[in-house]
Amino acid sequence: MKKTVIRLPDYEHVKSDPVLYAHASRILHLETNPGNARALVQRHSSGAGNSHTSIDVWLNPPPVPLSTEEMDYVFDLPYARLPHPSYGDARIPAYDMIKFSVNIMRGCFGGCTFCSITEHEGRIIQSRSEDSILREVEAIRDTAPNFTGVISDLGGPTANMYRLSCKDETIEKNCRKPSCVYPDVCENLITDHSNLTKLYRKARDIKGVKKNPDCFRLAL
Repeated sequence: MKKTVIRLPDYEHVKSDPVLYAHASRILHLETNPGNARALVQRHSSGAGNSHTSIDVWLNPPPVPLSTEEMDYVFDLPYARLPHPSYGDARIPAYDMIKFSVNIMRGCFGGCTFCSITEHEGRIIQSRSEDSILREVEAIRDTAPNFTGVISDLGGPTANMYRLSCKDETIEKNCRKPSCVYPDVCENLITDHSNLTKLYRKARDIKGVKKNPDCFRLAL
């Protein structure tokens, strides 16, 4: 496909017109595949009277997804897994929810219009290796303060998409559908969850990790 630039409706028009907002949102969703996405540009105005100025905001196409090796490198960095010290002793409900969870992937091919995961993580699933994930489970077991023995979640921003992908790289690069699962599951989508259930079983069997967290139910 010829590379070009798509101009979105001006920001001042979009912010006050629901129809134009929906139109701009649809364009954004159609340009989320790094294999064929085009750059977007939108005019923004500021000031009033003689001081009125306008600028064009340029949005680059999405980056190429991370490989498994690159994902492992990022997640194997020595994170503290703790809130910033500036929070002191404050209770943070969001942290309480995820402190014993492990992120195994990123991205989403669902294309839901109410969600922005595709916009900031991409539509192509990027998965960590089993070894990297299991190392993190062991690190939580060995170093996390007040670890209860339960890994609350092995997952990601989406629902059970670990290692799911298009069956053909060429088809994937040329696809312009905003969703792989709506209105029907695409015939080119690999939907085999055996990699995920195998991972659950291996994590379940790590010494010091309890056998009954909700995220391991598929492995029982």
